Amino acid sequence: MGFVPEASRSPFRKPAGCNDWGLGGIQRAEVDQTSPTRPVLIQHAKRQEELLVKLEDSERARLAARAQKQKPSEQRLQLTDKEQKIHFLRGVGSRASIALPAFYLFMGASIREGKCSIAGYPGAVFQHSTEFSSCSTVSLCCRKVFDHARGMTGADFSKVSDQTFAEVADYWANSSGRNVDDAAAALALLKVVFRQCSRSPSELLGHSPILGKRIGLLKQHADRVAAHLSLEHYEFSLLDCAHVVAALTVLGEIVVSFDDKTRGSGYFNDLDKAAYDAAKYLFPNLPEHRLFDGVDIAMQARGYWQLGADNGARLILEELPYATGWF
Repeated sequence: MGFVPEASRSPFRKPAGCNDWGLGGIQRAEVDQTSPTRPVLIQHAKRQEELLVKLEDSERARLAARAQKQKPSEQRLQLTDKEQKIHFLRGVGSRASIALPAFYLFMGASIREGKCSIAGYPGAVFQHSTEFSSCSTVSLCCRKVFDHARGMTGADFSKVSDQTFAEVADYWANSSGRNVDDAAAALALLKVVFRQCSRSPSELLGHSPILGKRIGLLKQHADRVAAHLSLEHYEFSLLDCAHVVAALTVLGEIVVSFDDKTRGSGYFNDLDKAAYDAAKYLFPNLPEHRLFDGVDIAMQARGYWQLGADNGARLILEELPYATGWF
């Protein structure tokens, strides 16, 4: 566990005359045997221990209930192919909204000569733990969205049937209040991107577009550092990370714009600024350049699918760094 600020530690304080801590941070009193308050304190200590036993038994019962509920079962939630595709795309939107703030935290925490707004050793602990956790968050989001396994994955979505494709397009059109042709054009773009990028790291690091190679590098990090213990080598640059996160954000914007119109067209623009400002507060030496500085993410994403699936995908896979200025 990382550094715990003093204010968030246990509110219990060791009283005079006590030299032992009981379970859960509650003190077990050992007092002067001749003290006139000894009977009262002993009775109080007994009540505390009785309470601890009750709390412990209650928590054990809740734990047993949780474990029983989550035991593997042959009965699984059955979803239609349409429902699986919709939920996968929603996952893309949610992972994009997680990866973008994590990118700025990673960038700020990885500046070795930089400083943290938390002074001293606690700040150093926070900076190093933030660097690891934020980097792992980005690579795991990348691996999840561009997973090449079966199930609710990018690889599976890239093979969507014509019937399910039409059903999802209808659903998106109804959800967004837009016409079905626009929804189909956006889905077609996503299908091409996932077909190119939802492959194994070995395939991606071979013959694939620039974004594909960068996704392959981050998927290696996820496999070898974030999700498993391994001595295998990994490497990627900040520009690799920036391209992947920018692509995730564009894909997430496409999904959100059709699936959840309540968020509005400024959702990812606001998130980009808020995420940067938060990281800048923690790491003041963070460079003065947001990932989408001066770029309207909604307009950029809309422009890609309006160009057609192949042309829009090519721009995301190869040219997106030039649009953001991160190249």
